[in-house]
Amino acid sequence: MKANIFFWSLLLLATQVIAQVQKTNGVSASPTQVNFADHSRTDFNPNLIFLDQHPIPSAEYGNKKEAINTLRRQKEAEGLPSEKKKRGLALNPTIVKGIQGNTANGVPNDNDIAVSNDGKVVSVVNSNMRIYDDTGKTLLNKSLTNLVAPAGVFSWISDPRVIYDPIADKFILVCFSGSLSTESTILVGFTQTNDPAGIWNIYTLNGASFNDSTWSDYPIISISDKDLFITFNQVKDNVSWTIGFKQSVIWQIKKSNGYTGIPLQYTLWSNINFNGAPLRNICPAKNQSSTMGNNMYFLTLRNVDMSNDSIFVNEITDSYESGNATITQKVLVSPVAYGFPPNAREKSTTIPGNYLMTNDARVLAAIYENDYIYFGSNTVNPLYMNAGVYLGNIKNISSPTPTVNADIISSASIEYGYPSMTYIGQSANEHKIMYTFSHCYVDSFPGTSVLYKDAQENYSDIIAVKNGTSYINVLSDSTERWGDYTNIQKMYNNPNRIYLAGSWGKSGGMNNWITILDNKDYPTAITTLEKQNEHEVFPNPISEKRFTTKFTMDKTQKVRFEMLDIQGKVISQMLYTRVKAGANEFSFSISDLAQGMYLFRMKGDDGYLSTEKVMVK
Repeated sequence: MKANIFFWSLLLLATQVIAQVQKTNGVSASPTQVNFADHSRTDFNPNLIFLDQHPIPSAEYGNKKEAINTLRRQKEAEGLPSEKKKRGLALNPTIVKGIQGNTANGVPNDNDIAVSNDGKVVSVVNSNMRIYDDTGKTLLNKSLTNLVAPAGVFSWISDPRVIYDPIADKFILVCFSGSLSTESTILVGFTQTNDPAGIWNIYTLNGASFNDSTWSDYPIISISDKDLFITFNQVKDNVSWTIGFKQSVIWQIKKSNGYTGIPLQYTLWSNINFNGAPLRNICPAKNQSSTMGNNMYFLTLRNVDMSNDSIFVNEITDSYESGNATITQKVLVSPVAYGFPPNAREKSTTIPGNYLMTNDARVLAAIYENDYIYFGSNTVNPLYMNAGVYLGNIKNISSPTPTVNADIISSASIEYGYPSMTYIGQSANEHKIMYTFSHCYVDSFPGTSVLYKDAQENYSDIIAVKNGTSYINVLSDSTERWGDYTNIQKMYNNPNRIYLAGSWGKSGGMNNWITILDNKDYPTAITTLEKQNEHEVFPNPISEKRFTTKFTMDKTQKVRFEMLDIQGKVISQMLYTRVKAGANEFSFSISDLAQGMYLFRMKGDDGYLSTEKVMVK
């Protein structure tokens, strides 16, 4: 495989306090204690997909995507430039094991992963959680709907994020429910022990805190020594997120309260701007050491611009409990321009011009270690006008004169998206980074790759840890969801052992793949993985029987999806959520049901929509 990498270094700016930022303190309600290992609740693992997600019509997104596609076609007609290989100088990582991960019943995939020092692995995707031990054995496999059910009745649960806290030796889970201000709820869970399959304290926070008809979307999480940080985008009701963005906010939460199970104390930071314009999609930089400070850095790009060179770095300077926290801001400038990315082409013999959605050029992931920040975003590669990843680092971030470096990676035949990274140096000064991102070949299918950068800033080859076996074809239009994020994490007590979660195409759908890597002093050829037999992949996928129905709604309304016994008595309300007008698909697991005949019913605000018989053998 080949990739083209541009290397630049650069500029800086002065630090200033953001005067107009709003700081609102609050206290949550008490949590609900939930035993994730409780099997008394039938887990239907419900899934609802709105199939009619046609190309985005907004001028800010849809028109820009089409403009880039036009430029790409012009480039291809003129003849693409030759590629200059600048990789392969660092040794390649070793693939230890590949695991068929969670079955993502929703779109997009939204892959996240966290691993503890004793080898407990928590993998989440849009709709469910799976927990493994260090041998790859599945310890728990449940839907998010089932897991949080004791805390209340929620609409569709979405965008799960999970993180391991090496200081407390515990896990934190964040997701949200609802896509309207009238139902927007943020769900935050803290484990009481280091066992993620045990008891969690589940809290609910108001996702519509501003009384401005906005709801909370797209969380990103990180931790300091004392606090949990969650960033959200506030989106206006009843419009696409592409045109409904209002502002990005930061929740700063005292994490010790969450572990002990008392009401959360927090600060909600809002009105975070630069020159009057709201910073969009704020991404926290995760600490890569168990020796964390009280502060937290956040990165933002001008992610909807066709081309820009600005990098905004905000810092919350102290802990919640100090009472002294402020937000300061630096604006850095780089001579290499990132830009609004085109959607990536995927191979399809039956659907010409099928594309994978790249969203925009937001910072998707960032990490912090010893005064360095590493970050990544999607971008356009101006050489080919196709989708690439923008991998940057900022040296001496606390100084008045930090230095920015950046690389854009893609090639004429391979497009990349959704990067994340982890620090794998053995000391705070040994800056070794492992990246993962999604790939899509012109002549193959979507999968997941890794890239290693050594302490001398040399790159390894880009290695495909999982190649897809089919294109992704779930939605009715030509733009499929690629997965809004990936994640990769080292073990804190063994930084040479790395776990990642990414997407791959299988049977026309999007799937999750977990890879375990070692950073060794010898290379592993790509052909090792490609020749791997099925029986070498561990463990085998969990078998699940599902019932699926497709239906069309003439208008948007809230719908109850219910399971009844044959006499018509309701035995479970699987989901109560808003369903959009148009074609939809709903499915649920029948694996936990006893043999017999059941009734599945959909009931809208206007009355019964349909009732179907379900036979479980």
